[in-house]
Amino acid sequence: MKKWIAAGLLAALLEACNVTITPPSSVIVVDGSAVSAGPIDEGQSARFSFLVGASPVRLDVTDLTNGAAGSLRLRVYDANDVLYAQTVSRYYFTAPYPEVVSVGVGALGITASRAYSINLPAGFGRGTLEVTNLDANPTSVQVAAVSRAALPYSAGDLERPQSFSATSAGALLYLGQADAWEYQGSSGATLELLGGEIVHATAKVKRGLDTLVRLEPGEQFVGLEPGDIVYVQAQGNGALAGFCNTLARCADGTTSGEYTLSVTP
Repeated sequence: MKKWIAAGLLAALLEACNVTITPPSSVIVVDGSAVSAGPIDEGQSARFSFLVGASPVRLDVTDLTNGAAGSLRLRVYDANDVLYAQTVSRYYFTAPYPEVVSVGVGALGITASRAYSINLPAGFGRGTLEVTNLDANPTSVQVAAVSRAALPYSAGDLERPQSFSATSAGALLYLGQADAWEYQGSSGATLELLGGEIVHATAKVKRGLDTLVRLEPGEQFVGLEPGDIVYVQAQGNGALAGFCNTLARCADGTTSGEYTLSVTP
């Protein structure tokens, strides 16, 4: 009893002195059972530890209490407790302090079933997920970590670009990701960058050491030739990333990270 009284007095003293104690983290197991926490008051956080191994992982946090009306912020810290990523929407996430243009997510709307998510690359290692309630109403959350399947293309390797000769699609799912595609059509073509408006994808066409053009979403390049390399990355050198839903092995519930390289001979 004396221990409980002492603990209560200490907590009251720290609160009076405006000192915040970070609670211990709950453990999330990749592809294991979801973990719940709450209620979490406005401005307060719950923390969860995890380990990302040889497969990429998506962290999902669902607002159980306030649903679509709620507002959460996710932050991921690496093994050295350095901030790696944060959410600003249910549809994409960013590096800690990205220098980016405005993104058009308003028209997508928000649904109660859409979780807040962050993708982490394979080999990320140990980290901590911090979930903060930004809504005035207390809420409870459910947290899960699921392995991501490898996409059916390997355009993330800049040393070995993915070959394409016709219209092809990809997705920008990780911070810093840069996709490389080598055009192997039999003749010249017109290239158009489609989609990618949410993370504001850009495409750069290179021929040898020369950069021929930089494309924004909806822009075209009429001089694509066999052997040209097309680099695709989100704005701010990959400072934003999103999700995919229409590509094979994608089931994120939103297409915010998807883009298409449209080829017209």
